[in-house]
Amino acid sequence: MEKVKTVADGSLRPRSGFVSSRPSPGRTTAPSTSALPAPLDPCTVLDELVVEVDGVNGAVLASVDGFGLAKSASMADEPSHPAMLAAAVGLAHQLVAMGRGTQLRQLVVDHDGGLLLVWPIGSQRVLAVLSSPSVDQRLLRSLVKRRASVLAGATL
Repeated sequence: MEKVKTVADGSLRPRSGFVSSRPSPGRTTAPSTSALPAPLDPCTVLDELVVEVDGVNGAVLASVDGFGLAKSASMADEPSHPAMLAAAVGLAHQLVAMGRGTQLRQLVVDHDGGLLLVWPIGSQRVLAVLSSPSVDQRLLRSLVKRRASVLAGATL
């Protein structure tokens, strides 16, 4: 019973493969004294992608060494996803070099359930977005570019 109480009041967090920027249930923050909006965090940006772009079902942000950094609320908390993304981007970089390219811009996996769109974010992070096949990729990419500094960790 004591463990349940400490999880509820935020003093003990349940195990998860992701580092969450969302406030824990039961925790409150002091009201802001400035008129400036609160800085965005990666989880908020990923949730924004899901809400603002029709066809986006979920998003995951990972480090290039396979650690989960953030996920949209619509994504399952699966610790193997970040590791798979890091491996996929590593392979994609090698495929780009094999094709005599120098810069990976985007990796697209087109499958029977939709699309998996993967982008390097800076040199240390990777973003994956699950979507329907009909997603507006230009709109999605534009929103990702606008929020790249938050996703890259500049405001964390």
